[in-house]
Amino acid sequence: MLTLMKQEYYKAVKQSRLYIWLALSFIFPLAIMAVFKTQRSGESVVAFGQGTLYVFLAGIIVTALSISQEFGFGTIRPLLSRRFSRGMIFASKLLLNLSVYLALFVAAFLGTMLGKLLFVSHFDLNQSFNAIGTGWQVMGLTFIATLLQMFFIAGLVLLITNLVKSSGAAIGLGVVMIVGTPILSSISAMLIHAAPILKWNPFNIYLGLAMLGMPGSAYKAVVHFSQNTVLSAYVVYLLMMYGAAYLIFKKRSV
Repeated sequence: MLTLMKQEYYKAVKQSRLYIWLALSFIFPLAIMAVFKTQRSGESVVAFGQGTLYVFLAGIIVTALSISQEFGFGTIRPLLSRRFSRGMIFASKLLLNLSVYLALFVAAFLGTMLGKLLFVSHFDLNQSFNAIGTGWQVMGLTFIATLLQMFFIAGLVLLITNLVKSSGAAIGLGVVMIVGTPILSSISAMLIHAAPILKWNPFNIYLGLAMLGMPGSAYKAVVHFSQNTVLSAYVVYLLMMYGAAYLIFKKRSV
């Protein structure tokens, strides 16, 4: 497994697109604060200068391509011929994707900190920001909530990529899930209104992830669950999506 991971990381660092994605992740929050004066605020800083949107989009593309390109370019054949199991290959892709997600966040964080220094120098992250806590704590919660949402969408993207053998369809669905939150909220509300049992629908669980940190009563009024219940349902959905994606990946012909 260690040999396989070394190979995956070697292939990743040799691709110029990785450095382009990381550079853009650094530039995005900086550009947002430079261009839009309304974003020169503490709210923007704790939201990574709105850079989480770019991190999300780049992460979805990385996820879709990580599997589709192995089959599209035929590079999975040499891996299988070296007696790496499909389970090991699938796990190595997940670990590589996680590494890229974290690297994108680090780049966005550095860009945000530079933007703060240039445009929002008066904002003190050590001071209490809202009911959650200091600016650092809110920023940390933003990171965690976004990463949890990325895992959720990435599972769906991997499932679709393996199912329809198309990264484009998976990326398109991922983008809809990211930017179409108001639509998803409406769909979820309609489903719950039609039948309360449908509050377990994946759209509602996904929306619950985006609202982590909201006061308990307000959270339950919107999502119809406590935060602990949402996290439990999230884990179940995660296991189902990644498990189904792996089973399809395991049976795909090369």
